[in-house]
Amino acid sequence: MLIAVDPGHGGKDPGAVVGDYKEKDINLNIALKIRDILVKENISVIMTRDKDETVDLQQRCDIANKSKADYFISIHCNSFTDPSANGTETYAYPRSLAGRNLAQYVQNEIVEMLKTTNRGVKYESFYVLKHTVMPAILVETAFMSNPQNLDLLLQKPDAFAQGIANGTIKFLKSVNYKQTDDIEKLQMKGIIDKHYDPKSYVTWGEFASVILKILGGR
Repeated sequence: MLIAVDPGHGGKDPGAVVGDYKEKDINLNIALKIRDILVKENISVIMTRDKDETVDLQQRCDIANKSKADYFISIHCNSFTDPSANGTETYAYPRSLAGRNLAQYVQNEIVEMLKTTNRGVKYESFYVLKHTVMPAILVETAFMSNPQNLDLLLQKPDAFAQGIANGTIKFLKSVNYKQTDDIEKLQMKGIIDKHYDPKSYVTWGEFASVILKILGGR
């Protein structure tokens, strides 16, 4: 399992700026902590950046795509002209069921851990969601333009990272459980053999045999 963690902005692109605080720095701080948590759980991580450097949107997608990452998680902070706007929201690419499910797990864990306003899971065609080939989400952790949210981002980056990591881990466990459960059901029906390895590649011959069993053929 390989997760691409993408700290939004960086280098010449500061992202949102509030006083002396820049979004790029907050994103990187949280993202590095996510990496450390996931690695401790034996989940491999590739970073689109691990320091303050300029990485354009296509480069971020290329890093994830070329590494054949299984999932892509982009970390951002929100900002708005009205300082009363606050809370957490997570985006997935339209029609991506796996992306939406991952987004929901992550959204739930952040809100539970930080008690931020739940702005929900939403669909958008953001560049890094559209041009990555794996299920991808973009997390808007909280609003830098809201004083209370900014304080959370500055004082509790570990909690944001833990929430995102927890959501990711729970999602991965749910996917693995469902795959195993589906395999066992097919084995009980005699559609696939008992020695079937869920992580192995399937040949066209094996695939044809499964289809014939489903259709009642020989």
